[in-house]
Amino acid sequence: MRTEFNTLVETLKRWDLYQLGDEVDMDLKSLEDKITELEKRMECVTRCNKEIDEVVFSFVDAFEDRGETEQTLTYGQFEVLLRGIHDIDIAMDLKETECIDNNWYGLFEEPKKEEPPTDLCKTPQTHEFVKDIIAKLKVINVDGETMQHILKEVGMEEQMYRQLVLCNPDSDTKDLLEEKRILSNRGELETNLFKKRRPRLELFESLKCLK
Repeated sequence: MRTEFNTLVETLKRWDLYQLGDEVDMDLKSLEDKITELEKRMECVTRCNKEIDEVVFSFVDAFEDRGETEQTLTYGQFEVLLRGIHDIDIAMDLKETECIDNNWYGLFEEPKKEEPPTDLCKTPQTHEFVKDIIAKLKVINVDGETMQHILKEVGMEEQMYRQLVLCNPDSDTKDLLEEKRILSNRGELETNLFKKRRPRLELFESLKCLK
């Protein structure tokens, strides 16, 4: 179900069929929350079954290997079986909230708030827009040349170059300068630049790092 949901969301994003904050977006978020809850309930069932299996299989040796026909069930074992069966019923009933209210197996804790990656993203709606943009870029498998075009269109080429140079080791800049010099001497810079698979070179040139 999760896979199908993610495929649906990616398709809607690819064709720009909804916008952040509109009714479709809110309905998708509600559906995603319900899928997440269902996944956690199924995990509860799996863990309950495991506890029941441990009790049941504790009698395997006596019945199958030694041929015994009777075994005494302790109260503790009886309690595990009874509670397990009852808990499975609760977990599978979407109207029952006991597993959520009591945070069974620590599965229903409130997720920690995501720290904003930048000052601009401290505004929740802006952060959501940024995540949506990143998701769309991943959908189209954005390359260096296209990213260069995007940065140019938003007027951020020089700013990004400055930030990358200041935030990365001097050796990275020197390596890229040397590679650019070699390619320029060979006359291969323009034709081979975006065919390079080395991420540092592609990112560097996509931002027009040096003129």
